[in-house]
Amino acid sequence: MKILTLSLIALLSSLPLVTQAEDSNSAKALHEEKCLNCHIKKHDEAFYTRKDTKMTSFQGLQSMVRMCDANLGTQLFDDEMEEIGKYLNDNYYKFPEK
Repeated sequence: MKILTLSLIALLSSLPLVTQAEDSNSAKALHEEKCLNCHIKKHDEAFYTRKDTKMTSFQGLQSMVRMCDANLGTQLFDDEMEEIGKYLNDNYYKFPEK
């Protein structure tokens, strides 16, 4: 019984890591599907980290994602927009999320 309990605890404690990786992949896929189709300029690390970026905060980044959704009619859900903003921040901008 102890072994089963310990195995279950170990399995359950690893679930957030799997979910986080899946969320990141999901956000990346959403970004590629919904965002990159409408932008003409190549969006890679050089684009997001350029010196003349308009992004100055995590909140500004989230607002830009929402503005793009509204203007482009991508019809993303709130959680999808948040995932995309978090994906962009985690991979490029690195703003504090406060």
